[in-house]
Parts: sequence; structure tokens; C-alpha cells
Amino acid sequence: MDVLAICGSPRKNGTTNSVLEPVLAGTGRSYEVLWPAFMKIGHCIGCQKCRDITPGKCWQDDDMTAAVDKMLEAKALIIASPTYFGNVPGPLKNFIDRSIATCHTGKGEPWQGDTPGHGTRPFRGEPAMIVVISGGADHEKTAANIRLVLEYYEYQVVGEFVEGMGGYIVTKEESPDIYGELFSLGKKLDEVLKAKGV
Repeated sequence: MDVLAICGSPRKNGTTNSVLEPVLAGTGRSYEVLWPAFMKIGHCIGCQKCRDITPGKCWQDDDMTAAVDKMLEAKALIIASPTYFGNVPGPLKNFIDRSIATCHTGKGEPWQGDTPGHGTRPFRGEPAMIVVISGGADHEKTAANIRLVLEYYEYQVVGEFVEGMGGYIVTKEESPDIYGELFSLGKKLDEVLKAKGV
């Protein structure tokens, strides 16, 4: 698998998936889509056991164990999300919070910030994309929150699609211009991976 996509929507046939699919098609790469809304993901309780007791592993035995492995396996990441009150939906936020275990696997270079205890950065320099939609407002806020996470993990954000779509479903036949823009975004991700020798 080259590309891991995290689709934050709780609706598999909604607008978010309709904008994610052309991006994935444009990559021409092997990919997998994870849907946090349909996964068993407990809340992060900030106990730091994934840092101090069982490095890189949360004490909660749920679907995030395999998800963390998939994040580490993938060569690129796409986070796609609708906008709920200017942010990502709750299940995606759970996923993001629990993904902190990736910083404590010992893989990658040490974090270069001033505060100790932030582990390593296994995703440093790996390409990532942001795909965010809304019913018409606050999609930039949602994208900013995702961008903050990707920057913390030191991904290289190589493309974004951030739009108010108003519940519109994108198809190749009915919206060729938007579809083409999204497909081109995927092609850009493929080109970045090729430049990295992947």
C-alpha cells in the first residue's frame, strides 16, 4: 500500500467520499481507506502509557493498533473530512488523538522542539494531502486543524482541496471540472512519490 486515506465522514456515500475518490484514482497507486466512524476507537485519555510503559502501543486493544501499523507502512497520507462546527467529526478526532502512539515507536529522527517527551518523527518529510469540505462555511478552520496535526508529525503537505460544497456529490459525468481538479491533485501526489523514488 502506497497511500493511506483517512476519511472522517460518518457517511460512506456523502460529499467527502465523492471528493476523496478522484484524488485516490489520480494517484494510480495502491491505497487503503480507513473510516474512523466505523472503527472501534477508544478515546485517548492522555495517560502517556504509549510513551512510557509500552512504547508505540496504546493499552487499549482496539482498531487503532492496526491503524497505527498502516500509517507506518504507507508512503503518503490523505486526510479527508467534512466540517462539524469548524472542526473534524468526533471519530476522526479520536483517530488523530490516538495516532500519537506513532511518535513513540522509536522510528524516525528525534523531535526537534524545545519540550522533551515528544518522541520521534517517523513521517518526517513524507507527503500528505488535505481534503476538506463543508456545507458552506468554516472549512478553512477544519483544514487548519488538520494542517496543525500534519505539521506536528512533520509531514510535507503537498496539496489541498478545501471548499464549501453544500452537500454536492462530485461525479466525473456531472462535475467534470471539479473531478478533474481532484484527479490532478492525486497525480501530483504520485509525482511527489516518484521524485522520492517510491
